[in-house]
Amino acid sequence: MISLRAMGPHDRSAVAEVWHEGWHDAHAAHFPDALINARGPEAFAAAVSRMSRPVTVAEVGGDVPGFVIIDDDTVDRLFVARRARGTGVAQALLRAAENEIAKAGHPTGYLDYVDGNARAARFYEKEGWRVVKRGPDTIELPNGGEAAYTQVICAKALK
Repeated sequence: MISLRAMGPHDRSAVAEVWHEGWHDAHAAHFPDALINARGPEAFAAAVSRMSRPVTVAEVGGDVPGFVIIDDDTVDRLFVARRARGTGVAQALLRAAENEIAKAGHPTGYLDYVDGNARAARFYEKEGWRVVKRGPDTIELPNGGEAAYTQVICAKALK
């Protein structure tokens, strides 16, 4: 059974591990080695410790295999561990995010992913999200430079 709840201090390491694994799975083929190498486990642990927005975690039998963060009308981050993919965890987290966005009064939700992430594209399309824009974006590199990539923005009517 999947339970959803707010992240507690004891969940931080699990969230960092899921984020690290998922980020690398989704992004390693799309960004330069300098960025990939800088995003080690310690970078994600530090980022989790600095998070200021609420994080919703999925719990299954005491394990935390996924999390979601929303920012206003946007699903900002949604990551699920490999071990939990295909189990309904991602759907439960996405549904919770959609409900929170709608409850806040937003008729439409948004999310984005890196173009070329076929797994994300299939999942979001299956869940009723539609691509509304593809376009260039950049991400800061550890050496101060930037890497260009194509961002895919999706939307879904929530009301």
